[in-house]
Order: sequence, then C-alpha cells, then structure tokens
Amino acid sequence: MIFCTKKITFFFVLSAFVFFTQLHAQKLSSPSTESIKDIESIIIQENNAKKDTAELKKRLSFLKQSSNKKSHILYNALLANGFSAFFDKINSRSEQYYLKSIQEAQKLNDPSLIIWTQLNYSKYLYFYCQIDQLIPIVLKTMQESNQIDPSEMILPQETFKFFGWIMFTVEDNSAVSFYKKSLQYMEKPSSDYAGVLNAIGNCYLRNKDLSNAMRYLNKSEEVALQIGDSIRYAKILGDKALVYEKKGNLKEAVHLLKQDILYSQKFKIDKNEMYASILLAQILLKSDHNTAEVEKILTRAEKIASSKSYYRSSLKEVIDLKLIILNGRDPEKELLLRRQLKQIEEFLLQTNGNTVLRRSNWIVQKQKYETETEKIRLQLEQGEKAKKIYILILVLTILSSVIAYSALNKRLNAKRIKIENDRLFFEKKLNDASSNIDTYVEYLKNKNKQISVLETELEEVKNSASKNSEEEKGKLQEILNSHLMTDENWSTFKREFIKQHGDFYVALMENFPELKESNLKIIMLQKLDFNNYEMSNLLGVTIDAIKKSKQRLKKKLGDKYDLLFEIIDFK
Repeated sequence: MIFCTKKITFFFVLSAFVFFTQLHAQKLSSPSTESIKDIESIIIQENNAKKDTAELKKRLSFLKQSSNKKSHILYNALLANGFSAFFDKINSRSEQYYLKSIQEAQKLNDPSLIIWTQLNYSKYLYFYCQIDQLIPIVLKTMQESNQIDPSEMILPQETFKFFGWIMFTVEDNSAVSFYKKSLQYMEKPSSDYAGVLNAIGNCYLRNKDLSNAMRYLNKSEEVALQIGDSIRYAKILGDKALVYEKKGNLKEAVHLLKQDILYSQKFKIDKNEMYASILLAQILLKSDHNTAEVEKILTRAEKIASSKSYYRSSLKEVIDLKLIILNGRDPEKELLLRRQLKQIEEFLLQTNGNTVLRRSNWIVQKQKYETETEKIRLQLEQGEKAKKIYILILVLTILSSVIAYSALNKRLNAKRIKIENDRLFFEKKLNDASSNIDTYVEYLKNKNKQISVLETELEEVKNSASKNSEEEKGKLQEILNSHLMTDENWSTFKREFIKQHGDFYVALMENFPELKESNLKIIMLQKLDFNNYEMSNLLGVTIDAIKKSKQRLKKKLGDKYDLLFEIIDFK
C-alpha cells in the first residue's frame, strides 16, 4: 500500500542497466540442484523463527559445526536475519553477519549463494530505507542473476519478487514482468502467490489501469479466501479501497478501509492498521467528515507510527493531516506539531532525501558506464570492426558526461542565485522592518536553511570527478562564508536581543560576570530555541564544538550552572 516516502525516481536508469547486462551475460558455474533444495529447505524453515537470538544460535549450531563452507555461509546469513528481527532496526550485529556471509560466498565462488546472500542483505537495507547503501548491491545482484538459469537460483520466486518490489518503488513498469516471473516458481495457491497477485494489482493501479488493477486484486482475494489467509485478505481490502477512491466511490472506499482496520486490529497487524488508518483519514477529510472521528483515527495511527524509527514517513503523514484539521485554530498546538514535523523531515532527509537520491543516481550511472567500457573491451578483442563501435560509444559516453556536467553546473548556478537572492531579500526585510528580535530570529532561521543547502552542494562538488570542481567549490565556499554570523552581525543581533530581553541580559551579567562573548552567543541563541545543529551552522563550527563549549561552560560555572538554565527558561 505504502512504501518509503519520496519515491526513488532517480532509479530510471536501473532498467536499462539490467537489460544491458543481460545481453552480455556469461554463464557461471552453480551447485547441484539437490544442494540448492537442501539450502532452500533450511531457509524456509527459518523464515518464521521467533525473535530469540540465543535459541536461534542453538538451532543453527549444526551449520556452524559443519565442515561444509556453504553451511557457514547460511549460518551467518540466517543469524543476521535473526538479529534484524530482534533489534527491529539497523544494527551492527546484523551488518557484521550479512557482510561476512557475502564475503564467504564470494570466496567460495558459488553464484547461487552470492546472489542469495546479497539479496538477503538487500531486503534488510530496503526494509529500513537505507537507500544509498542498497543501490550498488541491488545493481550487482541483478547483474549476476542474469548470468545463471533461474532453476539454479536459491528461491528464484523470492529473488524476482524482490526485484519487482524495487522496480515498483522506482515507478518502473518492468515491476510487472518481475512479479509475473516470480509467479512461475511459486506454489499455488499460497500466501506468497496471493501477495504477488496483490502487488501486480497495485502496479496497474499506479498506472491508472483500474480495470486490470481490480482484476488482479480480485484474483488475490480469491486465493486468500481459498487458503484462509485473513491477514492478506485485510491488506487486499485496503488496496481495493484505493481503486474505489480513484473511481470516486468514497463511500465504498471508507467501508473497505474500516473492514481492513478491524481485521488488522483482530490479527494485530499494526503496520497495516497504520497505513489503512492514514488513508481512511485522508478520504474522510476529503468528504468533510466529522473531524472528531478523524482525530480519533489519527491518534491510533500516530501511536503505531511513533513506535518504530522506520515508520517516520508515516508519522509525517499523520502530523500533516493533524495540521490540516487544526487549520490555525490552536496556534500553540500547531507550533508543537510543526517542530515535531521539522525533526522528522531532518531525519528523512538523511535516508530518503534529494541529496541521497542524487548521490545514488550518480552511483547507478557510474556503474552503467563501467559496464559499457567492459563491453567495449570485449568487442575490441573480437576484431577490427569493433573499433568503430568503440569510437561511437566513447563519443556517446563523453557527450553524456558533458551533458550531465552541464546540467549539474546549471543546477548549481541556479541554486547559488536563488540562495543569494533569498539572503538579500531577508536582509532587506530586516532593514525595512522596525528592528526587533523576532524579525532577527526569522532572518537567522532562513540563514540556517541556506547554510544546510550550501553544505549539501559543497559535498556534491567534493565528490565530483570534474576538473572544474575546485572552482565550483571555491564559489560555493565564498557564499557559505557570507551566511555565517560575522562580528558585525553579532553586534547587531546582540543589540536587538538586549532591547527585547533586557531583564534576562541584566540577570546574566549580575549572576555570571565571568561569561565571555563566546558563551553569550550560545546562551542567547539557546534562549531563542536554536538547537545545537542550528547554532553550529550559524557560527561556522561543528556540532561537537557546540557540545564541548557547553560542557566547558558547565565546568566553569559549577553549582551555578542549574541557575543559568532557570534564568534561560523563566526570565
């Protein structure tokens, strides 16, 4: 129903890369079918294991004690899954065992295990939205899966289903072909079979093919009822509600979503209940429904969304809907919600933001061009005729690189102009306004946003292989420096601060005469609710430097430190 927010549209080149590598794949050796069946049996047996890592280690001990290297690979991979289920978040133990299983499979040069271990790790990264780490591994796994026959893969149905998930996430139509391919290797009827039919229905729904969407959702529903899979049935109801919403039948959509929520609560499927509740709230608000009922629905959804760090994109949706309901009627409550929303957006920026996506896109293109270069080398070995192809592809690659750099340069120039215009606008606003501390705070908050953007752009330029990157870096650094708080800016800020918070300033001077100017900067900014990250941006230092400065201040003031914060909070 809902995947990670901010869909990863920059993956558009992923399909071309996959099909390109398929044309030039070379067959790799693979283990016997009997060996694969044994491995699949162990993996399937552990799929629904309990979250008890001690018990898991005991249960898997026969693999660790085996002299067979494949058994050791399975042990590490399955143990990694166990720690993932136990911690229910990104964790170092899982990371250690996932990477160890991949390295051992590569040393053994076993294609089926290499593909499975990488796929196993990819699912973990996908589930916790670690997009920038996921991309290169998925590319590699897709490429290698083209080099062996599906019958020689470990659980080919799971492999193709996962590729379908990825392509669906990036809004690529090839998702349907991956899903349909996975159906060929699935037991039917089964929960997995119903799940893939459901996923195909969602693909058609996204493409606004409502007829095919409903056809596949009905097929999925039929299988779910046939095998008594109430959990899958609940999810299908929610997806069918989306089709009815698109058709304009909001009454039927609401009815199905309420059924979905009841089933989800009955079988304790919190994640599905959260998704269905958010969608139900959205539809009810469209139909001008009683906001009291909508708030009740959102309260339950918020409780679930707050329980896991990887649900923060859903928590953002809940807060957005709450702000729509408030509509300015309760400024204090709205302010609290907006502060919470800002924190969530900063977190999401690190995992799903445009910076991550842009960096990921460059990784995809880089690997694509490396593959093309290898193709050229192989063609040259076949004879003189390949020279023409080499020259053509080389020219195309150079042109592509020039176009890509030109586009990046234009984007940087446009952003620099916008940032500079924003700075001038806020400075003019500050000068035109009757100077007060609120105006200055707004000015500083805007500077913070601009500094964050500039730092992101600087990081991109540093990672660029362009020979002009040093020049670009110099220009960006110059603009960045102009946004930091200079001595002149500080004097103006301090003057306006004292005008509005004179009593506070007098109390500081009387009780803490030992304070230096550097201490006052941090204390005044903290008084105005600036956090460590914002302070570090404005003052041009690291967050650690801000923290250490506060620690030194605490040590200097000793017993008077608590008094300082009483004054900050109440004066």
